Amino acid sequence: MPAHKQILKNNVMLITQNMPEHRIVSIGFWFSVGSRNERNGEYGITHFIEHLLFKGTSEKSARELSLFFDKAGGYVNAYTDRENVCVYCTIPSFGKNVRNAIHTLCDMSCHAEFPEQELNRERTVVENEITASLDDAEGCAIDSAALCVWPDQSISRSITGTVEDVERISREQILQWYEKYFVHGELTVVCAGNFNEQDLIEELSLLPDHLQPKCYPEQRHFNEAPVWKSGSNYITTDFTQLHVIQSYPVSVPLTPKSDVVLDVFNALVGDTMSSRLFQALRESNGLCYNVYSFISEFEDAALWSAYASCDKANGKDVARLLQNELERLINDDLHDEEIKAAKEHLCGEEIINGEDVEYIMKRLQRNYSLGFPFYETDDIIRDIRLVTKEDILELVKNLLDKKNCAFVAFGASSTEEI
Repeated sequence: MPAHKQILKNNVMLITQNMPEHRIVSIGFWFSVGSRNERNGEYGITHFIEHLLFKGTSEKSARELSLFFDKAGGYVNAYTDRENVCVYCTIPSFGKNVRNAIHTLCDMSCHAEFPEQELNRERTVVENEITASLDDAEGCAIDSAALCVWPDQSISRSITGTVEDVERISREQILQWYEKYFVHGELTVVCAGNFNEQDLIEELSLLPDHLQPKCYPEQRHFNEAPVWKSGSNYITTDFTQLHVIQSYPVSVPLTPKSDVVLDVFNALVGDTMSSRLFQALRESNGLCYNVYSFISEFEDAALWSAYASCDKANGKDVARLLQNELERLINDDLHDEEIKAAKEHLCGEEIINGEDVEYIMKRLQRNYSLGFPFYETDDIIRDIRLVTKEDILELVKNLLDKKNCAFVAFGASSTEEI
């Protein structure tokens, strides 16, 4: 059945796609709040609350919440990013599972109680997560690159905050933040799979009134768009490897066509084993193990980056070869066969993912957040195959502008020679 959206009387945005041939369902709650909303004295609070949503409500204890999804034979998870918190589950859709699942997610979204003992215990868990992330050299390098291109701006701020930030967050702050952004904030609920829509509507209609949903992309949640900073940055750390990241700003808002052209370009340059960067840096020269490219999208900004990690002795060669590959693209060195390979890779990936109700659920939310139609797998494949060489060359001309280039060398013995 086609996907559709509706705004309930309490302003909850409900997006559904019923697929009766499936025997499972995936449900996601998106709360429009993230680290970009936080100010001094609040850093890390959104991510902390994401953890605490699982620590008990007026109806269920923390164990009872976990036990419900385990007994249903499914799973529940959550994540926080810079602009949203998502709590989602995937479960078999027999019996009363779906209605009970939506009821439980509603309970977590407006009746969490944050008992003092659970709060303090989870504070330690979050602090351990933060310290563990400091051992992730790749993650630290990418976070540092964001800080370089968007310095002193909320879009590049740490999602978790520091250990010191989390230590300072009080229960009173948590209650106020939860009430403002979770109980009464903007909420989008997305459901894909086999379910009874009336059950969803009845349960969601019991929620308190929420903020009226924004109309994407015409309306925005943030007053000032991020300001890009180009240039070269050399950050010396105690990590044993060197991480090289080269980034460029992507024009926003994305359109359905510019979005798919960017995906084809990314697959061609660094998102596959046959891509330019993988073949040049790893396969042909053996200079690194990890090399790829990626896209990061936000409400009012986006970037494309090429990444490689290597032994410090190879840093200069890695940076040179990475730059050479991008220069080739700028000089129109683009072949029909590699474009076809990138497009067919994306088509195959979409066919595989299109069998997964959780992927479909998240795809619905992404399309909604970008202001796109609710594309199906066949629509996406059609648009991928319509991308031309001229489309990619036009993207390259606009994207790989040297005056916008931001280069970061992060790690062992980063020197300006690199």
